[in-house]
Amino acid sequence: MQDQIDRLISPAASSGPGKVYENSEYTRVYFPKTTYHPHELDEGYAQKAMEKAAESKKSKDPFVALGMNPLKAYKNSSLLSNFVTDMGKIKPRYKTGLTPKSQRRVAQAIKRARAFGLIPVTSRLDSVNNYKSLGRGGR
Repeated sequence: MQDQIDRLISPAASSGPGKVYENSEYTRVYFPKTTYHPHELDEGYAQKAMEKAAESKKSKDPFVALGMNPLKAYKNSSLLSNFVTDMGKIKPRYKTGLTPKSQRRVAQAIKRARAFGLIPVTSRLDSVNNYKSLGRGGR
């Protein structure tokens, strides 16, 4: 048991406090009368926190991943309805997770589809109930 613990601890002990972190310019600001946990004072913890923040900032834009231009998808009403609220408003970028360029293109595609009458202006397109509301089935 002790051998296993030593084997796990030895790599960390060998790196020691002299380890150079990638972001050496990072300086932590400490505020007076604030309580900190001991692990928050560790520079390695701060480095990991910054890496996690950088990973979460990376956009998961499906249009960039697929190499697709949203302006050319203005006829795809089911795709565009994912970027519109129930009241018909275009969702903001922080909710859609798109890049600024893709967000502008999606907004333009939604406006274009509305102008052509492909999607409703005042509500979200519900493809399941759309045919029932037009009197095409549902009986």
